[in-house]
Amino acid sequence: MPGTRPFFIAALLVSAVAVVALAGSVLHPRDVPQAVATGYNVWRATGCEGCHTLFGQGGPYAPDLTGIYAQRGDVYLREFLVNPNAFHPNQRLMPRFGLTIAETDSLLAFLEWVGQQETGWPPRPIQVSGGSGLVGSSVANSGETAVLPEDPAARGRNWFKSPPANCATCHALEPEVVIVGPSLAGIATRAGTRVPGLNAEAYIRNSMMAPGDYVIEGFQNVMAQNLADTLSSDQINDLIAFLMTLE
Repeated sequence: MPGTRPFFIAALLVSAVAVVALAGSVLHPRDVPQAVATGYNVWRATGCEGCHTLFGQGGPYAPDLTGIYAQRGDVYLREFLVNPNAFHPNQRLMPRFGLTIAETDSLLAFLEWVGQQETGWPPRPIQVSGGSGLVGSSVANSGETAVLPEDPAARGRNWFKSPPANCATCHALEPEVVIVGPSLAGIATRAGTRVPGLNAEAYIRNSMMAPGDYVIEGFQNVMAQNLADTLSSDQINDLIAFLMTLE
């Protein structure tokens, strides 16, 4: 029909303008600190996303690093980046990238910023039909309450191997087994003999709140320095209750 083609072209142009205008408002880039932007460039340049995920996106070979800064802290991550294999000898294949101090500062600024974003990640735990216990990490930012054991020591065992504590990543429960930190087998008995004036419970609590106060000979002070901020008082008490069963 005469006039149909010009009308169709005009309609397409109007639609395109509307889409561009809408995209401009919805997809407006967010301003981020320069250090964060530089850290993102380091992340991409070193190929971190080939093995690690952020918010579940990336390579599934290595752990998700969305909340790694809050979980591990600045000191631990700096030491780890210098020589990853020293933390997991004969197990971890992460290469040494030889990052400069400035590159490390930027990368950690990026990871810290990532962990501060309100995204609801990780998702809420999944209760598998027919199973028992929680699958995945504890509830975070979902507003829901996870179903945990009533016994404090049992809850502490859960926190020991799950976020936000993740103690099992660095500490073994088998005698003389060293992952990163010392084995915690028998800690309830040994802890009371470490420092004069501190009983076992007080020593364990202090070691969690201020890891640098009493570093075991032969080990470095690379334990997460921010457990007092990332764990609730109930979680701390549960962990202590569990550790006090390891006689």
